[in-house]
Amino acid sequence: MLNGWFVFLGDAFFNASIVLSSFAAKLGAPNTVIGLLPALLSAGSMIPQAFVAPYVARMPVKVVLYRRVAVLRVSSLAFIALASFALGNRPDLLLACFVLGLALNGLVTGFSSLPFWETVAKTIPMERRAALFGGRNLVGGLLAFLAGILVRFLLGTPLPFPIPYAILFTLGTLSFGIGWYLFGLSHEPPDEGRPAERIRLSLPLKDFAFRRFLRVRVLFAVASMTEPFYAAYAVRKLGQSSEIGLYLTLYTLASVLSNLLWVRLSQRYGSKLLILSGASLGMVTPILALLLPPGAFGLVFLLQGTYLAALGLGSTTYLLNTADPQNRSSYIGLANTVVGVVSFSPVLGGLLADGLGYAAPLLVAAGCYGWGLYAGRKLEGRV
Repeated sequence: MLNGWFVFLGDAFFNASIVLSSFAAKLGAPNTVIGLLPALLSAGSMIPQAFVAPYVARMPVKVVLYRRVAVLRVSSLAFIALASFALGNRPDLLLACFVLGLALNGLVTGFSSLPFWETVAKTIPMERRAALFGGRNLVGGLLAFLAGILVRFLLGTPLPFPIPYAILFTLGTLSFGIGWYLFGLSHEPPDEGRPAERIRLSLPLKDFAFRRFLRVRVLFAVASMTEPFYAAYAVRKLGQSSEIGLYLTLYTLASVLSNLLWVRLSQRYGSKLLILSGASLGMVTPILALLLPPGAFGLVFLLQGTYLAALGLGSTTYLLNTADPQNRSSYIGLANTVVGVVSFSPVLGGLLADGLGYAAPLLVAAGCYGWGLYAGRKLEGRV
């Protein structure tokens, strides 16, 4: 659990929806590039998983691969931090290095995600997973909340741009590095009695419950087109550039506090309720973003932290609990690869924002969350 706390700190300093988006906006990046940033991290880490799954399934101890890839992940983030210190007078080159570093990080993360989830599934009993992630999210979220205060302080200092961001990226790199190192120390028992032949990625598609779950996740991935544009909208349309640190603080506070509720609900009613609750809030938030005055825009980030926490915990535990243990790598790898491809939707959101204004991706996202809410009602019950 300790490793997760440091990862939460790293996530705060490299928050894609707020910190990275505002950084790119200040560099003058078009909305399509701003939309590409979270896609590089999420989609880039997911797409390779279906191709890595057969290799991972044959490894008796998966955490070994995780340790090897962690070095590359840290190096890619250190490259971003170094470029931010050295290229402040070349915003065009800095933006290119920034995007390249995120792309490399997302790609190599795809090779460590499956070992991570396999190790968790093998070491944590099913009945304890929701509580584990909830406790991890709670303490890690509190640390991220404190990091948000630090972000607000640094971005409010008279230091010239992009030095405050370079400091944040350095702190994030160190936090991630410690967290990944600690997880690499996990004692994962070797597989026993599992087949060594190549796994079939078509097998999960024969599972009707999995196909239904995958449909819901795809809809949420499309809806994620709006996530990086709340911060960009606040900076460019509402003139709230100085409030980015406050928004990150509100986001992490909401994530922390809501996890207390989500864990209790998951333990009592199952992961399905979390998915439906998150979809409901996700449907309302983009509409509120278009209606709220600048002084009340922080409510958007409170809701965003709340519904993303519900969807993250609900989707993760649902898939881990319903996947066939003998074919878990197939289920996780295929689901994440399909969702990863669709997770480039923020690029489409950027195109819509450039062509039609920020209202377009926000309304499309609200519709997709609503559709996901309707489709999610048919998921299996107490899982």
